[in-house]
Amino acid sequence: MFQNSVLKSKLQSKIDALSIMSNELDKCCMERDRYKILVEQLKCKKHMQVNNNLDRFAPTNTISGSEILARTKESNNMLKLEVESLKSKLEEANGDILALRKELQKIVLEEHNGNKKTCTAFSKTDYEILVQDLEKVQKKYQQIQLDYRTTLDEKEELVSDRDYYKNKVQRLISQIFNNSVKTDNEKSTPFVDVDALLTENKYLHERITQLQVEKEIVKRTLTKYKTLLDNRNKSEPYIKKGFADVMTQKQVREYLDINSKTGLKRGSAQELKRLCLGLFEALNDKSIALQHQRKTNQILANRITELEKTLESWCNGQKFVPIFPSQMLLEELNDTSSTKSDESRGRTAKDSENNRNKIKYTDSEEEINDSKENIQEMTYYDGDTRKLTQKTVLPKELQDLVMEAAKEIKMNQK
Repeated sequence: MFQNSVLKSKLQSKIDALSIMSNELDKCCMERDRYKILVEQLKCKKHMQVNNNLDRFAPTNTISGSEILARTKESNNMLKLEVESLKSKLEEANGDILALRKELQKIVLEEHNGNKKTCTAFSKTDYEILVQDLEKVQKKYQQIQLDYRTTLDEKEELVSDRDYYKNKVQRLISQIFNNSVKTDNEKSTPFVDVDALLTENKYLHERITQLQVEKEIVKRTLTKYKTLLDNRNKSEPYIKKGFADVMTQKQVREYLDINSKTGLKRGSAQELKRLCLGLFEALNDKSIALQHQRKTNQILANRITELEKTLESWCNGQKFVPIFPSQMLLEELNDTSSTKSDESRGRTAKDSENNRNKIKYTDSEEEINDSKENIQEMTYYDGDTRKLTQKTVLPKELQDLVMEAAKEIKMNQK
């Protein structure tokens, strides 16, 4: 009888423990469903935020800085609330897991004391299920942490965009205020057009790419002509060196006249073949240069059409046309002011004086023209008009090649 009562009490305790574990299991299932719903909501909110960000920061929409600030504050508050709710749920899940572990430890101790056969199968399967659920919850928690980090990164991007647009709005407000304060006698600067900035940027990008290609071609021609000049310094006659040597048009005519008068020799066919190859290579270089010149002409033509459009759109009674709006922005910003120092002014003045003195003491017309072009191509500063006029200056080697080509053209024309 005593053993039966003990067994009944143990059975009752097992039933109570089983009911407690079933209740805890139901709670875990409910928490799992809640986590699933929260993860789906976070994903939907993330997609909605990305779409809203893409729509509201489009170039067609104009949003003020206050609206952006209010939206960022609302998103920050929502994220804080979500983080707090997730933390509370995580604490609850950790407490439930600790309670389940304690109950499992009690059951294991009771199994060691007696009745191992009846409860071993149930405890092992239940433990495996709980471990699987715990692993799933851990994965979800890690995913939520990653989502939280991505939201923080998006928040930083929004803050940077907000600061950018805030500065832009302040600059535009100051520009509007300055235009409203100015009198009729003063010249009112027009507003900076974003489309004009984009077209200017596109034009400059095309010019940079074109100049890079031309630079590579000039480098190739320089190396080629260096090797040719090295070969010319040898003692062999220039025609026997083949197409690897430099021959002007005048030399080619003289050679053809000599061969036509004296008649063909044994090695003249080979020499003519080499001459044809050299002329073909020169023609190929000229065609490449012509193609690049066409590209530059096309870029300049597109730029001219864009400038004509800006002239038509802006010349409505205004005296100043913002053809290059980037200069307006540089003049407005205090940090990136375009004023030169006294040293740079002195240097440019000295360079211009030296070039003018060179013009005075030169004898040939070509040197005078080249020095005048150098003076026009240099950057100078005018204190009355407060404007910078800047043009490109060719390198020394390239300038020498250009001068030689000009001399050859003049000789051929004569």
